[in-house]
Parts: sequence; structure tokens; C-alpha cells
Amino acid sequence: MPRSPTPPAFSRSLEAFKAQLPARDIETFEFTTFEDLKNAIAKIQGEQAGRRGYRNLNKIRPFLDCVQQYARVIEQFVSAKPDILAFIWVASRVSDAFDSLLDAYARIGESLPVFAAVDTLFSNYGEHHAHQILANVYEDILKFHGRAVDFFKQRTWTIAFKTAFRSFSDLYGDVVKNLQRSKDLLIQTASIWHFQEAQDARVRTSQEFEAQKCSDDRQRRFFVIDWLSHVSCQEQHEELRHKRRLYPESTHWIFSTAQLIQWFSGSESSNPVLWIFGIPGAGKTFIFNSIVEAISERIPESEVIYFYCRYDDPLRKNFNDIVRCLIAQLLALNPTCSQYLYDQIINSVDRRPDSANGLCAEMFEKVALHHEHLFIGIDGLDECQEPERRQTLLMIHNLLKGSKTKRNIRIFLTSRKERDISVSLRSAIQLEIRPYHLEKDIKGYVTARALDLSKKFSITLERQGTIVADVTGRSQGMFLLSRLVMDNLIDQDCRQDLENELSDKLLPNGIDQA
Repeated sequence: MPRSPTPPAFSRSLEAFKAQLPARDIETFEFTTFEDLKNAIAKIQGEQAGRRGYRNLNKIRPFLDCVQQYARVIEQFVSAKPDILAFIWVASRVSDAFDSLLDAYARIGESLPVFAAVDTLFSNYGEHHAHQILANVYEDILKFHGRAVDFFKQRTWTIAFKTAFRSFSDLYGDVVKNLQRSKDLLIQTASIWHFQEAQDARVRTSQEFEAQKCSDDRQRRFFVIDWLSHVSCQEQHEELRHKRRLYPESTHWIFSTAQLIQWFSGSESSNPVLWIFGIPGAGKTFIFNSIVEAISERIPESEVIYFYCRYDDPLRKNFNDIVRCLIAQLLALNPTCSQYLYDQIINSVDRRPDSANGLCAEMFEKVALHHEHLFIGIDGLDECQEPERRQTLLMIHNLLKGSKTKRNIRIFLTSRKERDISVSLRSAIQLEIRPYHLEKDIKGYVTARALDLSKKFSITLERQGTIVADVTGRSQGMFLLSRLVMDNLIDQDCRQDLENELSDKLLPNGIDQA
């Protein structure tokens, strides 16, 4: 029988599969052959034997035999381009010798039709319907490969295997059903009506599968989000960023310090933890906010999560609040981890979120370790009580132990110089905020606020200068003190009240007086 032109169904399936792949994989797959696949399997067997981690790769032999027969059918009866054939061997890219994956290939192999009686196939159905059956099988094979590739590209696939086998096995249930239909059509002399019914059933199965998967994913995600029920720091972060933009030169000094340069470099010799400490009111939170923004700008491929502690907010001063907020941010960055989080929560003995400190710490560490370039920031750790700080610092140390080989996580914290924090972070890169660091920032801030005073009270340029000198001279390296003083001055009702507040008797000399 002469070969027919490649039916559009083959090309459509191939293009849909290619759309999932990065360019480098497309280039590799286009030149993949059956011999390449066999060599890859032999290599995997050899590597695992060397590690004494051998898996039974013979499980996929039925799959390979059937697909090889299938390739011969396409070559004999369909004028397929070389890449059409090459892409059915892409299993070599995901055969990482895991039992779950091998079982999947075994199930797919059992469901594949037998293509030995090729002439019977075309005589029973005619060229058009035979081509459609072949195209259906091609689509199903690529659909399975595509889902496998996507699954193993997830950052959390290893923990998904440990906790929820169904997170992978559920990916190909519709493929098995559709392959079985193609198999049934080939072993029985079906009518055109049966053929059309099978095609309609394929569509229904795929649609039902996708709808159920979306529904399950959405329910799991909503459950996890509701369980975390975390306080968000996003609003405070945006407010701080807006304030910094009013004084664009502020905090720039910190990025030229040796400590920040070393930490940002991420070199093998540098410690992944940066600790910035200083007296109350030294502007640590503004600096923290600036670092969060700088990470995204300087390292575009990175991801950053953060938390702002506050002693006067009951939802922002406990370890449990910190870790739940951080987990929620990881979930937003990587929605696929919802399966793992859901299973951990459901299977936990204590499912109450406000008391599940151990569970939260474990989940956070597991998910965080699967990010390639993750920055984690905690501002104002000293605003938590010491037992809460102890748990937070312990979690950080455990996380860094897990990432020691990959060095994929960096931590930055701000606080006062409390003894327990100093001991725990004694090996970290440390930067103490000194008064001379802030002189320029404070003067710039007070000068800008003095301009507001001038507009309200019509004071002279010379008087503005003396106000700037008086306020900055009393700042003692405390940004907060300067802000409190200027807020008080701008709130005065008249020029006389302003001058009274600027007298030596009333102008505060410290944060307590302010």
C-alpha cells in the first residue's frame, strides 16, 4: 500500500507537545532514535547498579516493543516527517528509574494496541479511519510524555513522590482509557458508528479528566490557603516602598558596604546569612524593605519571601505566624506544592494551624529547599519573645543544613543586638548600623520635610537651614527620632507654636523625650 501524506492530526499533536518544551529539549528530541533510547536505558541501569539502587527497567519493555511496532506502521503507511517519529522516543529524557514512572510506562505499554496486522488495520477501516486511530495513539503517547516532563520539572516532585503517589499516577488515567479504546477498535471489526462513538468518547474522557483535575487542584489549594489563614505583610511592604520613593537617596549607602557586596555575591566562601542590627529607630525596617526590592532587581531569576515582625501586633510576633506567612508566599510562587501541603495537613495528628509548629516548620523546609534561588527575609526578629526567636532561628539553621550542597537559599534578618540572636548568628555576615551610616539619609529626609514646613509656615531659607541643623544634630543616629520630631513640627497650628517647639527646652534630645 502506498504511503499517504502526514495527516494534520499528527502535526497538531506534535506542535501541542513542542509548546510545552524549552528550545534546548526540542532540538535534542528532534534527533532522538530508538537506539538512543536503548542506550539511555542501559546507561541508567549501569549508573544505578553502581549506586546499588537498581530498578527493574524491563518493566517498560512492552511499552518499547509496542511503540517500535507503531513506528514501523507510520513509516510504512504514512509519509511522516522525521521529527514525527523522533518525538515518540522522548521517554529517554524522563526515565529517572523511579518505580512510579516505570509502573506508568508498564501500564501504558499494556494499553497500547498490537500493530502486527497492519494490512488488516487498513482493510477493516479504510485509509482515513486507520490514519485517525494511528493519530490518536500518537497524541496519547505524546500527552503522557508531556505530562511526565511537566511533572518532573516541578520543584516539588520529589516530595510529591514521597507523600502522594497519586499526584503522578492521576496524570495519565485518561491516556490509558483512550489507548484502550484504540486497542479495542483494532481487535474487532467495528462499524463506522462504533468508530465515531469511540472518537466522541475520547473527547469526553479528556474533558472530564481536565475538569476533574482542575476542580481537585482548586479545592486542595483553597483548603491549604484557608488552613494557613496567615497575616499578610504585603500592605506594609508597599507602604514602606512608597515612603522610600519619596526620599529616593535613602538606604543607598548599604549596598556599597563590604558586607552587602559579599552576601549578594553568593560565593562559595561567603555565609548565606546576613544579619543587620542596630539601635531602636536606626531605620532597620526601611533598610530591610530596600533589600527586598533590590534582590528582585539585581537577581531577576531569584524569588524572595519576607515577614515583618511587630511586638504590638498579636498576629506578627510568634513563630507560628512567621512560618505560616512564609509558607503561603511559597505556595503563591509554586502552586504545585499544594498537593504536598494538603496531604501533610490531612495526615497530621494535630491539624490545628495555631499549634502545629512542628508540622509548619517541616513543610516550610521541604518546600523551600526545592527553589533554585530563594531569599528569605525576617525583619525585627527582636520584636518576638525569646522562645519564638529560638524556634525561628532553629528553623533557619535546619533549612541551611538542607541547602548546604546546593547553596540555593540565602537569609537576611534585622534586629536589635540581643544576646540570643548574637549567639545563634555568630557565623553570619554581620553589619551594625552606625550613626555615621545614616548621617546623609537623615539630613536628606529632614531637608525635604523642612521644605514642607516652609510651604506651611512661610519660613525663610536661612531658617530652614537652622532647623535642619538642629534636628539632625539631635538625631543620635536614629532615623525614627528625626521623623517623630518633623512630624510634630509639621502638625503645629501656627508659626509661634512651631518656634516654641523648636526651642532648646522642647526640642527632644532622645527617643524617650520624643
